[in-house]
Amino acid sequence: MILREYGVQCSISPEELLVYLRAPSYEDDTVKLDEIINNKLLLLHEIAEICFLKEMGYKITRNIVIEAYPDTYYAHLEALRIELAEAGKLGRHDWIARQCIDLVSYLDDPYLPSSLESTVYKLITRYCNMVEDKKVNK
Repeated sequence: MILREYGVQCSISPEELLVYLRAPSYEDDTVKLDEIINNKLLLLHEIAEICFLKEMGYKITRNIVIEAYPDTYYAHLEALRIELAEAGKLGRHDWIARQCIDLVSYLDDPYLPSSLESTVYKLITRYCNMVEDKKVNK
């Protein structure tokens, strides 16, 4: 599995995945279930999030996203790191650019724990600058 390449090892059941994908969030998610399931990078992201939460000792329940906050935000950023790295391997600079727009908006997110601001800056520096470099070199 791809996640092992990033040092993540866990097993999740199809039921856990569906419960997680259907769980209510503290933010308005605009990505639909079928979009996630049909997109390799989004699916990788969601599975990674689940793995990180399970690694922290959480059980995947209907209210996991809200109950595990702010750990869900941490899991999201770690999963995003993997998603962006994988997109880079696949040469999906368009995907990275799209995700960078969201990533920059996290700095204005009232739900972003102050302890994770430096993580967001690191992701922006690493991946969003990379996209700019690729555009300049074309």
